[in-house]
Order: sequence, then structure tokens, then C-alpha cells
Amino acid sequence: MTERASTGSFLLLWLKRLLVYFLGLFIMALGVVFSVKSALGVSPVTSLANVTHQITGIALGVCTTGTYCFYILVELLILRRDFKPAMLLQILASFFFGLLVTAATGLLSFLPVPQSYPLRLLYLFISIPLVSFGVMLYLAPAILPTPGEGLSLALSGKLGKPVATCKLITDCCMVGLSTLTSLLFFHALVGVREGTVISALTVGFLMKRMMRYCQAPLLRFVERETKLERAIGAAAPVSGKGGLILTISRETGSDGYGVAEALAQALGIPFYDDEQLIPLEAEESGLSQDFIRAHEQAMGQSLWYDFLTSGYAMYNEDLPPLEKLFAAQCRVLRRLAARDEGCVIVGRCADYILYGEPRSFRVFLHARPQWRAQQLAQRRSISPEQAARELERTDAARARYYQNFTGRKWGDTRWFHLTVDTEAFTKEQCVSLILEGLKLRGEA
Repeated sequence: MTERASTGSFLLLWLKRLLVYFLGLFIMALGVVFSVKSALGVSPVTSLANVTHQITGIALGVCTTGTYCFYILVELLILRRDFKPAMLLQILASFFFGLLVTAATGLLSFLPVPQSYPLRLLYLFISIPLVSFGVMLYLAPAILPTPGEGLSLALSGKLGKPVATCKLITDCCMVGLSTLTSLLFFHALVGVREGTVISALTVGFLMKRMMRYCQAPLLRFVERETKLERAIGAAAPVSGKGGLILTISRETGSDGYGVAEALAQALGIPFYDDEQLIPLEAEESGLSQDFIRAHEQAMGQSLWYDFLTSGYAMYNEDLPPLEKLFAAQCRVLRRLAARDEGCVIVGRCADYILYGEPRSFRVFLHARPQWRAQQLAQRRSISPEQAARELERTDAARARYYQNFTGRKWGDTRWFHLTVDTEAFTKEQCVSLILEGLKLRGEA
């Protein structure tokens, strides 16, 4: 009975994954047909198929399958001996997607061919969210990549460059080849136009915005992890049996460093902040120490960040630099926390990363902005106005970083054992308060 139930669960899981996969491909196909009907151009990966369709009159679905098989041939030429037989399964993805494009063409055949430019734009702007949503769905089960994705991955593997960079290269090559073909046959731009550029700039960005709201329930449905979760999961679980893990989160200017260092000395355990952690994170992530210093716990506005990293959203491989840094931070902190000696860690979202560890004690240090600005101005010999602006900028960036990677509001006291107002107490008194809290909890 148990074996039969297990087999039933396995079949149900794969039924769900296949459902999401093919639904995603079909929604992508609908988007392709809308963009073709707009006559303003399609996304780069489909542009050559569209131009071929316009030249030969052969069904768009057939041209799509043929173009995708051409991409597989290019993959073979790029990878050569590194080309794995399993990659030939992309032919199946090409065939299925071509069939779905043909089905979508028939389904939408009732739509009028737009004559006015505003109506063409409407068709184009309908196609973009359809393609974005379709790509998000088809990637979620991680079953079989399409050759457009496979070509960028092949180039990334061969050149050792980020997959987003290689996507930009392949997109430019596809658009360039499509443009040249169109000019040779039509002496004009047909099948590749301004809509191609608009799609290239917006599909990945819109998909990344969708993922912020849809990815978690979607991945739960298909029982998959995110790329970031897989990268973080490469670390060994925290398994040390002894040693306190004291995490110190703080507002800028609240003397978090001084309090944390004094606590480490009082407890006789190692202290980790930027100086100790950045070299470890650089070695773990492969990113430079200068990059980490400039970007750790700092993030720009989410819309701009999503636009800049949209190329990574189109693939199940590779992470944007900040995600790669966060995954490295998680692995480094878990290894440090697994040691029996214990430690004091400042920042790094350590309160979240080590939240489930029973040996952790989470502290948040805060104070009034005016007082923190005064402290910062004195330490750095800058004006109070400059200090106030730096406080606001730094804390806002930390809050965005924390929200993006944890889903929590930065400084929310519900997630801490103890919060301390460093303006109300001296550094020594703050240390005493935290030590007393540890004693009451049985940690010291």
C-alpha cells in the first residue's frame, strides 16, 4: 500500500509539472502569435522564425521548430565535445512549441489584422505579458529548456561568462541575423522592428516583477526550489552542539560594531564583521572584495534592480551578483555557526539566516535618527546634515536588501529576542543588558 501510494504521489507530481510546463509553452505561443499579428516585430529568440515565415509563407509553427533546431546545431558547434546527448532532447521542446504555436495561430485566427499603429501597439503590449508569464511557468518545473535558453547556456559554459551576458550576445546575434535576412529579401525591415527591441527590454523585466508575487506559490505547486534556495542549500546544515550564536542587527550610527565587539570580548568568542567576513564571502562567491564592500547589504530601487538583472530571470541557471553574494553569505554564516566555539555576527541578515538555530540570540540596536547622525558626524568628521543624509541612504538600502532576500521588514522587533536603545544607555550598559538577557534565557 505504501509503495502504491508513493508511486501515485510521484505520478501526480509529474502530472502537475508537465501541466505547468506545457501551459507555459502554450501561453508563450499565444504571446508570439499576438506579436506576429502586430507586425511590429517579435522577441529576439523568435525573430528569425518570424522572418522565415514572412519570406516563405510556411506556417509559423513549422518555422519556429526549424529555427529552434538550427539553434541546437549552433549549440553543437559551440560546445563540440562538451555537447551532451541529453541536449538533443531540446528537439522535443522545439517540436512541442512549434505545435503549440500552430494551435495558437488557429485559436487566434478570428482576430482582425490591425491596420492602425495604435492597434498594432495594443497587440504588441498584449504579447509581452503573455510571453513573460509563459516563460515563468515553463521554467518553474525545470523539465526541458528550449533551444533559445540552451544556446545562451552553451555560450555561457564555453566562455565562462554570466548567462545574462551571453543572453545579450545571443539576442544581438539573432536580431542581427534576422535583420540581415529581412533586408536581403525585402529590402526593408519585415518581421523584426521596434517591437523586437521593446520585447527584448521588457519581457525579462516584467517576468521578474511577476516572480515577486507568483513564484513562491508556483514553485510550491510543482515542488521545486528557487535558484537562490538551491545555491544556499549547498551549505552544510548548522550542526554544532554548543556555543552561542549572537547576531547583532543595527541601525546606522547606533554603535553596533562597538557593542558587538565588546560582547565578543566579554563572552570570549570570535567576532565577525566586514573585516573578517568579506574575504570569506569573496572566496565563497568568486566575487571581488571591492564588489562586496560596495554592494553588501545595499540594494537600489527594486524596479531599477529588476530591470538590470532581468536577463537572469529567463534561465534556471546562474544568479545575479547580489543573489550570488547572499547565497555565499548564507553558506559562510552556516559554517561559522556550525562550530562549537560560538560567535558574534554583525549584520549580514544573520538574524534571518540563522533564525531556526536554537543556539542563536538575536539583538537589534536602534536610536533616534538625530542622535545617530550626531554620532556619525563625530566619528567621520562630517556635518550633521551630511551624516543625516548618509543615515537615511544607508538604512534605506539595508531595508531594501533585507526585504528582498528575507521577505521581512527590516527592524521588525517581532523577529528579535531583545532590542536596545543605544542612546538611552552607554556602550557598557548595553553590553550588560544583553548579557543579562542571555543569562535569563540560559545562554550565558
